[in-house]
Amino acid sequence: MVALPPIPHGVDDDVLARAADALTTTGGLTFVVDGDSITYRSHDGRIRTEIGGEQADTVVRLSAAAWGDLVGQMRTIIGLLLGGDLDIVVGSFEQVVDWEPILRYLHAGIPPYDPTRADFGGRDPSVSFPADADDGELAAQLRTMGYLHVTGVFSPDEMAAANREIDRLASMAQRGDNESWWVTKEDGSSALCRLVYASLRSPVLAALERDPRIARLGTLLDPTLAIAPDRMEGAAVLLKVPGTTTGLSNIPWHQDCGTGGHAMFCPSVAVGIQLTGSSAETGNLKVVPGSHGQSLKLGWDARGEEVPVVSIDTEPGDVTIHIQDVMHASPPPTGAGLRRTMYVTHYPPSLWDHIGPGEALNDLVRNRTEQVDQLHRSV
Repeated sequence: MVALPPIPHGVDDDVLARAADALTTTGGLTFVVDGDSITYRSHDGRIRTEIGGEQADTVVRLSAAAWGDLVGQMRTIIGLLLGGDLDIVVGSFEQVVDWEPILRYLHAGIPPYDPTRADFGGRDPSVSFPADADDGELAAQLRTMGYLHVTGVFSPDEMAAANREIDRLASMAQRGDNESWWVTKEDGSSALCRLVYASLRSPVLAALERDPRIARLGTLLDPTLAIAPDRMEGAAVLLKVPGTTTGLSNIPWHQDCGTGGHAMFCPSVAVGIQLTGSSAETGNLKVVPGSHGQSLKLGWDARGEEVPVVSIDTEPGDVTIHIQDVMHASPPPTGAGLRRTMYVTHYPPSLWDHIGPGEALNDLVRNRTEQVDQLHRSV
């Protein structure tokens, strides 16, 4: 018989009560796991769980393996759905995913995000730092906000050389080659929006990936973090496509563990080399300061929640750094688009225990970009 997972030490009843009050669905959620049922209900600001008994108004069928992945933070609700392992028997996807922040708190102690609990310690969420800033100061800002903006790390000549290499790789990319992501434009044509494993095909980009300046910024919080050029899509180059597109060029609010993998690679640190600079016109990075190590509901922005947001404008040669589970977005360009950013992510040693060469959590997303886009738009 499937057992209820133990509640982690330190779960705060007040935090749980606020999360329960934030539920937009009623009637509870039941998981049927290989014939056994596990039900979660909200009542008077409290969450009650039970094995067996009457099923809730929303019912999901899972295998024992899928249930283990959900409880163990290896796959999320959306990750299970995309993988074909989430069978919604009664209710809707929106009703299921509404419970996810509560489930993550009860299963793993990851609290639902609440801006009233954020403590910035007097720090400015929108400040940027010069490349010669003190490592301790940079680390303190990154640890507090979940992201960091460092100016003037690379020269214009270095960025020009990198862009020439990206032009070369882009000219050889083909849809379905497993080395690139694509979107569909309004006229029905395809457009390249991301190159993956880019450093494996370019000595110039490989040198950039391994540059000591990148290693310094990627390991500010943890010296054991390391790059993974041959897995997790390696060095990934974002290419912002202008206009209206279908797919994941314009990535809505998300955490990089949004489909799964939190237990194996968080907290990772993504270093974004700003090859062209960025602004609202080109489609820049937006972040929710202090949201790392927590969870927000899918579609929270459409519900009008009061959440602070910072837009990061950059110049060519700047670098952004973000902890991968900070809530962030790459919205549609308001103008010309064409922002280019090369991301070099630094992972904890545990990643290599789970992910082999050529494997990535994003494989599922890359092959279902339009489905993921539609799910984000529906909640």
